[in-house]
Amino acid sequence: MKRRAEPVETVADYDVRSPAVRTVITVASTLVAVSALAAMVLGASILTRDTRVATSQVDLGEVAQLVVTATDADIRIVEGDPDLLTITSSITSGLRKTDYQVGRRDDEIKIVSVCQAWLNPGCGVATTLQVPPGLPLVIRTTDGNVRAVSISKGVLTVSTTSGDVKATGLGVDEFQVETAMGGIEADFATQPFGFKATTSSGNVRAMIPSGDRSYGVTTKTGSGQVRSQLTSDSDGDGFVRVTTGSGDITLTTS
Repeated sequence: MKRRAEPVETVADYDVRSPAVRTVITVASTLVAVSALAAMVLGASILTRDTRVATSQVDLGEVAQLVVTATDADIRIVEGDPDLLTITSSITSGLRKTDYQVGRRDDEIKIVSVCQAWLNPGCGVATTLQVPPGLPLVIRTTDGNVRAVSISKGVLTVSTTSGDVKATGLGVDEFQVETAMGGIEADFATQPFGFKATTSSGNVRAMIPSGDRSYGVTTKTGSGQVRSQLTSDSDGDGFVRVTTGSGDITLTTS
């Protein structure tokens, strides 16, 4: 008598892990893939990184004021020859070329640069402006740090949407600076007539030499400390006005 074969039970193949575990594994796998892709982009950008230098000279003639407007660029300001503006820019590209153009309209010089940093780590533009001594100067930038070195006279105005502003060895009559987000530093070589600094978020520090000039001093911070060695004189022949939405204010003398 033949023995009847037992029926074979087939069990479906399924993932016995909990939904939470599967979610963690999926997220972890995605993060690993994104990190690997980012590493590849970074490596390719480093391998293809290239820096070129572009120089432009602008004969300013009899302009009463020079206005320089820049987009994404770090700006350094130094003194140069009378009636001549020299613009020297280091332009760094990666996987994609950094766009860079210089143009002029009347008394305004425009520096336009576009850098896709997410695809080109390390790309960007750093510009040095050699400006005529004593010519009133206005610098505007949307994103970038601004540094002024040993500007001996005249009036200097700087505004930036996002970036730090630092000035050293200043001999200007008046220095006005405004940034939406960034710190401000100003070291004067001689007493100015006026100093005005405004930032929505950042510390402000200034050193103003002692001398015959006295100042009406106004300081205001929404969140921070004020330390000042300047004595405020309401009848002073100069002014110091410093405002920060969030940050410390430090005013010293020499």
